[in-house]
Amino acid sequence: MKSNFSFLADKWETLSELGKMAEGNLYKDPNTTIVKLRMFAEQMIEYIFAYDQLEKPEEDSLFNKLKLLEREGLIVDDIAAIFHKLRLEGNKAVHESYDSLETAKALLLAAYKTAIWFMQVYGDWDFEGGDFIFPEKDYQSNDKLAEMQQRYEEMINKVQEEIAAVKVQQKELSNLSLRREKSRKSNNKIKLNQAERKILGFFDGNNNLEEINSEYRFITTEKIPSGQTNAAGKAWDAVRKSFSGRDCIAYWRYPIFSKRGENREEPDILIADKEFGLIVLEIEGYQLDDIAEVTADNWQFKKTESNDCPPYKVEDQLYAVKGLCQSDRTLRRISGRAAVVLPNITKKEWQKKGYPVDHIIFAEGLGRKSLFKELAALTPAFGNGELNNEQWQNLLLVLSGQNTFGEETAGGEQDAKTRGGVKELIKEKLFEVDLQQEFIGKTIPPGPQRIRGIAGSGKTVLLCQKAAHMYLKHPDWKIALVFFTRSLYDSTKREVDKWLRRFSNGELGYDSISSDRLQVLHAWGAKDQPGFYRTICRQHRVKPLTATHQALGEGEPNERLIKACKLLLEGVEEIKPIYDAVLIDEAQDLIVDNGDLKYEDKQPFYWLAYQSLKPVGDKKKKRLIWAYDEAQSLNSLNIPSAPELFGQGPEFKRMVSGFHEGGIRKSEIMNKCYRTPGPVLTAAHAIGMGLLRPGGMLRGYTTQEDWENIGYEVLEGSFNPVGQKVVLHRPAEMTPNRVPEIWDGKVIEFNNYSNRHEELTELAQKIKYNIEVDGLNPSRDILVIALGNIQESYRLKVAVARAIKQAGIDIYIPKALNNNVYYPKYPEIDPNRFWNKGGVTICNTYRAKGNEAYMVYVIGLDQVAAAEDNFALRNQLFVALTRTKGWLNVSGVGEFSLYKEFREVLASGNRFEFIFQRPLSRR
Repeated sequence: MKSNFSFLADKWETLSELGKMAEGNLYKDPNTTIVKLRMFAEQMIEYIFAYDQLEKPEEDSLFNKLKLLEREGLIVDDIAAIFHKLRLEGNKAVHESYDSLETAKALLLAAYKTAIWFMQVYGDWDFEGGDFIFPEKDYQSNDKLAEMQQRYEEMINKVQEEIAAVKVQQKELSNLSLRREKSRKSNNKIKLNQAERKILGFFDGNNNLEEINSEYRFITTEKIPSGQTNAAGKAWDAVRKSFSGRDCIAYWRYPIFSKRGENREEPDILIADKEFGLIVLEIEGYQLDDIAEVTADNWQFKKTESNDCPPYKVEDQLYAVKGLCQSDRTLRRISGRAAVVLPNITKKEWQKKGYPVDHIIFAEGLGRKSLFKELAALTPAFGNGELNNEQWQNLLLVLSGQNTFGEETAGGEQDAKTRGGVKELIKEKLFEVDLQQEFIGKTIPPGPQRIRGIAGSGKTVLLCQKAAHMYLKHPDWKIALVFFTRSLYDSTKREVDKWLRRFSNGELGYDSISSDRLQVLHAWGAKDQPGFYRTICRQHRVKPLTATHQALGEGEPNERLIKACKLLLEGVEEIKPIYDAVLIDEAQDLIVDNGDLKYEDKQPFYWLAYQSLKPVGDKKKKRLIWAYDEAQSLNSLNIPSAPELFGQGPEFKRMVSGFHEGGIRKSEIMNKCYRTPGPVLTAAHAIGMGLLRPGGMLRGYTTQEDWENIGYEVLEGSFNPVGQKVVLHRPAEMTPNRVPEIWDGKVIEFNNYSNRHEELTELAQKIKYNIEVDGLNPSRDILVIALGNIQESYRLKVAVARAIKQAGIDIYIPKALNNNVYYPKYPEIDPNRFWNKGGVTICNTYRAKGNEAYMVYVIGLDQVAAAEDNFALRNQLFVALTRTKGWLNVSGVGEFSLYKEFREVLASGNRFEFIFQRPLSRR
């Protein structure tokens, strides 16, 4: 039978082939059909971007590209809905092994309609498609997933070549107005009837909550082994199908490492289900002929002398997971089941041997309904009964580790009338369960990954979690966790220590592991402390340059580091691969715009990190993971694409697009802020970018997609053309910090004074009140940040310290060994220290980066206001404002236009109206 999609072959051979492959697997493997139809949609969108010469969104996901095409009016109504449906159902097929035949048939019909639309709009307007004919029922037609993936990769390369050719041929700009008109007319010609719409079950394209839930509820922490006739893959697919749509979360290899002999083994599959509680499954890929004898407490194997007892092993793992729940009283009677799964052995042949069958699931029990029935029939090892809503939420918190690592309470009164009381209240429920964070934190990608997250979204915690997981999972790996701000050494090590203890059930901490295998490194380092740059120098017998070396010239600290990396790359013939994984925090500060600092048009620090990595398996991929927030960069708002970071090689073009094996995204966007209260975060964005600035915005985002990516809604207006009114809104759920909800007063205040003495005197009195009445601790609860350039902020920092000390309050200047030292000097310093018991920390913005406190005072706004169009000072202000996780007090002296702008920002709350103009050139 001729393929319905064959009419595409003359112009778009790859699209025709994908449609044909989808048809060929319809009856034998509907899952593969659905996956291929998503590929079909994605490649069609690639062509549209090429034909119309559109610039791709920075976060190059199918969802973002579709939204951009909708905003441009190039896909509308039913066609737009079909594309979203193909995307959503395709994601379910990948992440949940979804394989509904009816859905696959409906999607084939829908894809056929998009093919006709595409031909009419981008090929032959006079083309008329015939009726869609479903393929004959051929149950022998089935592509293996691995073969399909290989063929798809080959087709992707071919598509890229075809698209490159299209771009060359498009010498003149596309007439978008004509294209929009064609799209609307074609959409109307192939309008779906009511029956077709019902079959497809169309949804609101703006609501991607269902997609997020399906994608992140089944967490493949690492690539599933394919040995022993793919036993693990069969079992995991069965779990995803059986538990799809339920209140559950499931993990392939949940990272809790029980010590068994010399090895640490995590459970193969852990399922947490609201109805069943905990389920742990041990997957064994043996064939019946591999087994010599089985008794209730011992399994003997023919090809090895070692004995094992999988039922005991899986039971031990179940109790290890239960142990995580014991600190929560509501979960002490949680139900738990355990079973061994034998995907390659049937129950009948097992019973023929006279082997015991208790707590074993066989090959025939791995169907969608049969697995669920088998698990429901298991006798619980402990507990009973369904979880209520509170217990279910608590279980999710336990599994995510969030309840374990909330801050220690001081046992103070939970009184909403004082800041100390509010602090105690919110520490009990500081976090909510974020499935996206859980997925990112628990997975180990088999290649590069980019994590973009706004201030306070939890990027550092996730990187520390990943690093600890990697170390326990792969003790032979060499891992580097790198950051830019030196004062984060202690807090980063503490965070890694917490996750090591969590995953090892308290057996291991950071001090007890090999620091050579898991290195927590400042990006630069010093003589008395290794850093990433210095470590690479040492490995290549090169003397590292110090920050003050004349060869590095003038510039900010990050620019001098990047210059040092460039000189190292130029001076070494080849960088030796040292690490198995490199994770970079604060990655935005390791990028330069200055072309003179780049190495062969690459970013030197990134290229050095990439070159220091060993390849993953036999492929060219390398496990480099970087997390950034461009708004927190003290020098630049621009975040380059992967080719701009690593060069124009073909391996970098799709480096952070799409998915790795196991459904791990190559690029993640985290737009929820958990640390900073909503009113503070919106004020920080608005004042940092100058949204309400009389002369127009100074810097910032210029597309709807960019604003949506950081958690805002564009309620009105457009960014093209300029001159239109734009209305932005940040929903409350995007900043779930509870302080504004509990505290009756303001969480952010601004005051200006006639002189500095008045400002600092008032500051000292407020801090005294915070300590004596509010019950806040001087150290870690209160932070004072002095604004201005390096010289100005240094002088202001000392003036603040003297004023506070004069009021009888101990102060701490970072690096000092003790409180009340105004000028810390070598050798009486500790460059890593940021807090000191009993002292209120006072610092500039560079030192404050990455740190946080409940009560933050930002002093000297006048030093920004005097040069209010200075990019670096505005960005410095943003960083300072977002250090708070409770309350913010901003002050300055004199009168400036920036003060009026700041008051207008505060009055706007979480909604901003402004006339959009292009941001000014960088100053």
